[in-house]
Amino acid sequence: MASSGGSVKELEAKALAMEDQVRCLHTQLKEVERQLTSGESPHLAALKAENSKLEYQIQHLEKSIEAEKNSCRLAPACSRSSGHMTDIVAYLRQVFGAAIARAYPQLQAPSALIAVGKKGVDYQCNSALGLNKELKALGVSANPRQIAESIVKNVPPSDLIEKLDIAGPGFININLKTELVSELLRDVLVHGVRAPNVGTSRRVVIDYSSPNIAKEMHVGHLRSTVIGDCLARIVEYCGHDVLRLNHIGDWGTQFGMLIANLEDKFPNFTEQSPPIGDLQAFYKESKTLFDNDADFKKRAYKNVVLLQGGDPRIRTGWKHICEISRQEFGQIYSRLGIEGLVERGESFYQPLMNDLVADLQKRGLVTEEEGCKVLLLKQQKVPLMLEKSVGGYTYDTSDMAALRHRVHDEKASWLIYVVDSGQGLHFQQIFEGARIAGYSPENCRIEHVSFGLVLGEGKKKLKSRSGDTIKLKELLDEGVERAAEKLKEKEREKVLSPEELAAARDAVAYGCIKYADLC
Repeated sequence: MASSGGSVKELEAKALAMEDQVRCLHTQLKEVERQLTSGESPHLAALKAENSKLEYQIQHLEKSIEAEKNSCRLAPACSRSSGHMTDIVAYLRQVFGAAIARAYPQLQAPSALIAVGKKGVDYQCNSALGLNKELKALGVSANPRQIAESIVKNVPPSDLIEKLDIAGPGFININLKTELVSELLRDVLVHGVRAPNVGTSRRVVIDYSSPNIAKEMHVGHLRSTVIGDCLARIVEYCGHDVLRLNHIGDWGTQFGMLIANLEDKFPNFTEQSPPIGDLQAFYKESKTLFDNDADFKKRAYKNVVLLQGGDPRIRTGWKHICEISRQEFGQIYSRLGIEGLVERGESFYQPLMNDLVADLQKRGLVTEEEGCKVLLLKQQKVPLMLEKSVGGYTYDTSDMAALRHRVHDEKASWLIYVVDSGQGLHFQQIFEGARIAGYSPENCRIEHVSFGLVLGEGKKKLKSRSGDTIKLKELLDEGVERAAEKLKEKEREKVLSPEELAAARDAVAYGCIKYADLC
């Protein structure tokens, strides 16, 4: 690899020359446009063709300029900045991303795929195969190995890369300079593991856990809770401002039947908090009555209307049920070491949905289909359902209102949703709807961190509303029992005090449970 000192100046000069060329082309383009509009030229078709040609050349050169400028910025990128570790993978993505942009400026925002190497290779850039398909779609004929060769030729100067060679059909092997790797290792030994330099700190909102009120947490809630907490800790460690949000299910028709059952079993619930010992059993009992008793169902629906209308008595019953759930959630979170999780339930976003729909209607983005108010999407066949034909909002409306609030009120520039993969299509719709509505600016990063579904018997998805799921508390209890047995087998009670033994038992139990979902 070439040294970075003089090459940077050459690249800067090259970029400036290209900028002059772009300015010249712009001048020519304006002259062509002037002639087109004034009708002075007798060769209109030729001018239009020339116009298109110049526009393409400008776009091509502007992309090349950006790639050259990126190259200029790469030279110091690997410098060991004070207080941070060097992120080698991120740096290599930057290097090879710039190389791809220089080699193929017609590609839109190309990214580099960097993987850890094997058998004497430090890292590998595996972008050529994927780029082959993109380039074919643009009419560029090149096999993956030729693409890899073009990328290598355009790799900018680097103080970290020792050697590049191409293996197989187009894998670029990357070997780092030994002395610089040694320097990085010495830095870790002296200063310990530190966060990489992530640049400007972001306001990050991470949505995770999200159990349903009036239901005990079951094993299906564990994965989102553990992964979300892990992400929040890592992102915060890297220097970002993190808001942990718990989008709990504390609103909906189910509260009508729960409050109807509350009225029957604890008629004085407005004066005294009802002693509901088992929410799981209470929910199942309420659901059975709702399904089999017509009068009970009628009262349940009436309670829903009263709850949404703000009836003080019904709201009191709703608050009692929510508080019982919160206490049980708190016990689970305490055992798992989950801290700083701020509750923002469905009820929080209810007042914001009227304004959301009104704003979309005002800007002509709402369409009526079969009496429903929807937001049509370009990339998805199914539109966002904003309002039902009989009135009332949906999960789409609530999640759109939540996203809008997080970006515009919480001032977040990075949103992370830690939700199972079964909700993938829903979030694709929400994210596209937010872009169409202008609720997610270009500098806002929005991601769905998905994970596999937690399945119950018969490989069916666990549903908290059915009331037939394994309680998370029972899983944690079993983990503690098994950890205690293992410690007893190893006779740890002979060397540890009762307090130390209990701490070791819990650390082993909860650590193993978390690790199982993270590995």
